[in-house]
Amino acid sequence: MSRPSPFSKPELATQFPFILTNAKLLSFCHGQHRGVPALRKMVPHPYVEVHPDTAKKLGIQRGDWVKLSSPHGSIRVKAKLQDGIHPRVVATQHGWWQSCKQLNLPGYDPFNDAGANVNLIVTNDLADPITGAVPHKSYICNIEKLPDTAP
Repeated sequence: MSRPSPFSKPELATQFPFILTNAKLLSFCHGQHRGVPALRKMVPHPYVEVHPDTAKKLGIQRGDWVKLSSPHGSIRVKAKLQDGIHPRVVATQHGWWQSCKQLNLPGYDPFNDAGANVNLIVTNDLADPITGAVPHKSYICNIEKLPDTAP
C-alpha cells in the first residue's frame, strides 16, 4: 500500500494539502515529564509548527488553537509560526497527555479529538513490515483555526 501524499492520493490533496511530520521535544523524554514544572514552563502546550505565509493564508496567528486533521481523525494544538519550515509542511510532537498542576496547565485526553495525541491521526495500517514504524514523518494533513472559544 502506498503512503498517502498529495501526489500519490491527489483525490485527497484538496482536503489534506499539507505534509505532517513529527519530532520529539528535547525538553521531555518521549511522553514523560510534562508534569514537571521546570520543563513544562519551556513548552506549556502542544503545538504545530507552520510557516508564517501558510498561517497568514489560513487566518492563523501565533498561539491560536488549531485543528490538525488527517483522513483518520483530528487533534487540537496551538499554532507556532516557524520560518524554517516548508510552506506545505507542518510539524508537531507526540506525548501530550500529562497535566502540570503546579502551573495550572491541563493534561490532554489521548483518546479523543479534544486531545493532542498525534497517534490518533496517523494510521497503523501503513506500518513498515520490517520495523513496524508508522508514517509519523510524512503523512497528509490539514490545519485550520478553531473558534476563539477553544480552550
